[in-house]
Amino acid sequence: MTDSDFQQLPEADVDQKKSHISIVWLLPLVVILIGGWLVFKTLSEEGKTITIQFNTAEGIEAGKTKVKYLDVEVGRVTAVDIGGDKKEQRFYVLLTVEMNPGIDPYLTDASRFWVVRPRIGAGGVSGIGTLLSGAYIGMDPSDEGRRVDRFVGLERPPNVYSYTPGTRYRLKAAESTVSVGSPVLFRDIKVGEVTRSELAEDRSGVDIEIFVQAPHDLSVTEKHTRFWDVSGVDVKLSAAGLELEMGSLVSLVSGGIAFETSAAGDQAPADTQFILYKTRDASKETEITVTVPYVLHFRESVRGLSPGAPVEYRGIRLGTVKDIQFRPDIEKGESFIYVMINLEPQRIPFYPDKQMPAGAGDAARLKPWVERGLRARLQTGNLLTGQLFVELDMYPDAAPAEIFFDEEGLPVLPTLPGDLKSITNSITKILAQLEKLPIEEIGRDLQQTTAGVNQLVNSGELQQAVASLSRAATQLDSLIGAANGKVGPLLGNITRVSAEAETLVENTNAAVQKAEVTLAALNGVTSGKGPLGVEILRTLEELRAAMRAVRVMMEYLERHPEALLKGKRDR
Repeated sequence: MTDSDFQQLPEADVDQKKSHISIVWLLPLVVILIGGWLVFKTLSEEGKTITIQFNTAEGIEAGKTKVKYLDVEVGRVTAVDIGGDKKEQRFYVLLTVEMNPGIDPYLTDASRFWVVRPRIGAGGVSGIGTLLSGAYIGMDPSDEGRRVDRFVGLERPPNVYSYTPGTRYRLKAAESTVSVGSPVLFRDIKVGEVTRSELAEDRSGVDIEIFVQAPHDLSVTEKHTRFWDVSGVDVKLSAAGLELEMGSLVSLVSGGIAFETSAAGDQAPADTQFILYKTRDASKETEITVTVPYVLHFRESVRGLSPGAPVEYRGIRLGTVKDIQFRPDIEKGESFIYVMINLEPQRIPFYPDKQMPAGAGDAARLKPWVERGLRARLQTGNLLTGQLFVELDMYPDAAPAEIFFDEEGLPVLPTLPGDLKSITNSITKILAQLEKLPIEEIGRDLQQTTAGVNQLVNSGELQQAVASLSRAATQLDSLIGAANGKVGPLLGNITRVSAEAETLVENTNAAVQKAEVTLAALNGVTSGKGPLGVEILRTLEELRAAMRAVRVMMEYLERHPEALLKGKRDR
């Protein structure tokens, strides 16, 4: 067999043994993978650990106190420690909190934490549920800002949460009584509240932050919105009387801020700063941007007139009293009260050139009015308070006057004495006339008159006349009473009675004549116009009339004695 034959033979199949990994080595690998997966799952489900700083750990326990947002648990306190700075002698509580994984995006510097406990404040009672469940940490999450893991907790719950729609504004006040939680009112409806109130950095006033809820924040405009303090009770004594202004019950207890918008406009952007005025009237004064100063000289008392008093024209306010000074004129030896007023053209709709500055041009505008009788005078606004105000009105009969300029270049309007001054002058004139009367002589004459009247009243003639008249009246009554049964004898006595009546009448006439003579003697003093003289004359006149009536009756009975039985016949 040759070599070629060996080459043509088929190759034998040889079974080659392959190397395999043992199952023993696969088991540890699986364990490692499972362990890694478990570690990853554990780490991914644990969430982030943060630290919260508080001044006290009252009601907080490690492992029990929860962190909640909308009453849903989002974390748990794991440790409570004490931290601080020995140099500054400042210590605080550090809480280690393990948060849920889903809260990680909201752990920013804009998020806030606080301890929820039972609280009683101006806004009411909160945290009552913690009396049974215990205190917990509240959270107001925010995804704005940078990620942090250390927070400083709030000492009290926030008034406004980050998810509440609205706008924050800043107020500047010289002083204020509002506090955090005080209401912000718009037309007496609460639309927000104060979120911060603290002393300014330069100590020049108070910085206040407020939050106005949507959609009410649309009513806040940068140019036409005014804020004022409505805390407590505002009592003002003015020419109009006693004015009392007070806010709601909540604002009386905790203070409050109100605002109004005089005109429509675009909404003010967030953090716009406004001025907080003390009263509503003070906020309205800012709308007056143009004033024209004038000066008034009064030589009467201005007690009751104060800066801020109104200047009115027939009840319509045209300006305000600005300043009051005492200015003596040593050269002339007299003094007057210097009163500066500001006329406000914006209160006069038809006033032209409202932007015109004060000066001769404006004074020339009032010159024709002064020539027609425009004058200023003090008037009493309220009799109870005695407050005065300045009245401008037309007095055509007033003495001629002109507008002149003082040493400061301000126009001076002519004035007239007030009503009280006019009354005082009238009383002074009356008293001066009374002093000219001869009081002593009138007194002596009056004494003499009184003595004469007493003599007349106590005279015997007058007493006799009255007695005779009384007797005649008695006899007449007896005569009439006995007329029915004694006609015959009565007719016989008629002549006698008539004679006695005539005698009585004559005596009475004599007494009356004597009285008239006496009164005539006294007429020079009393002129019959005094109360006593008039009364005496009236009495004598009545007595005379009675005597005439008796005389007429007697004469008739003499002619017709049968009238006692038949009565008087009609003619």
